[in-house]
Amino acid sequence: MRRILIPFVMLLVLGLVMPDACFAQPAGADSMAADSAAADTTAADSLAADTSAIAEPGEEEDTLAAVAPLDTAAVQEEAEVGDQGFFASVAEFFRKGRQAMWVILVFLVAGIAIFIERFIFLFFVANVKPENFMARIAELIRKGSIEGAIATASQKDAPLARIIEAALRNYRGTERDIQNAVDEMALAELPRLNARTPYLAMLANVSTMVGLLGTIFGLIMAFSAVAHADPETKSTLLANGISQAMHTTAFGLISAIPMLIGYSFITSKTDRLIDDIDRYSVMVINMLAQARKES
Repeated sequence: MRRILIPFVMLLVLGLVMPDACFAQPAGADSMAADSAAADTTAADSLAADTSAIAEPGEEEDTLAAVAPLDTAAVQEEAEVGDQGFFASVAEFFRKGRQAMWVILVFLVAGIAIFIERFIFLFFVANVKPENFMARIAELIRKGSIEGAIATASQKDAPLARIIEAALRNYRGTERDIQNAVDEMALAELPRLNARTPYLAMLANVSTMVGLLGTIFGLIMAFSAVAHADPETKSTLLANGISQAMHTTAFGLISAIPMLIGYSFITSKTDRLIDDIDRYSVMVINMLAQARKES
């Protein structure tokens, strides 16, 4: 299940982001549409002014009624453009950053997928409410129902439950035997808690570096434009190079900051679970030793 979750989340996020960035109208088309709308509005205003200038006093109200629908249509058109402005802005943001933006996006999607998978495992699968769980195990051990304690522990898939189960299954052995069983199971279960978490920090650092690499390429383009481009295109190339530099740096930081926060959050929860394992495994070993002495 966990092996399928990460690729699924990556494909889902890419499916949500890429259509808006790929199929949005080019910047030139947006500007042409804006210019056309502005020209139509100017023409309508000129027509309204000429009509009011030549209208008779008795025809002024009719002229205003004829111009009003044009104003309403213009307002509706502006509202529709405003609704699509966010996605158009995102697409324009990606276009200005060029190829480096897509590399950073892949790292961001991978980081989101890893965070979701780790969050589900640590907070739902591995989190067994250790106080309540261990209270039940301790009660069964005091009653002498070791088999009942084993059955209770085996119902959970959490690392703590599996380690406790390993200790309970070796309760007839010496204290050293129980400790060896706990250590052996801990070597198998603790890596489940730390799996894939370091990739969050790595992806955050790589996203920042790719953003800086895109910045370098953008500055190279800008300086090349100043040195070799024709005077007619020099300003345009210079602006494009600086724009690429700034956009890639910004998106690299936008991707890295949440991943570093997620890494710290996941690491903190992992440390708490490991502390619970250390604490309660020693508690079970002592309880089993005491129960064996009393029996």
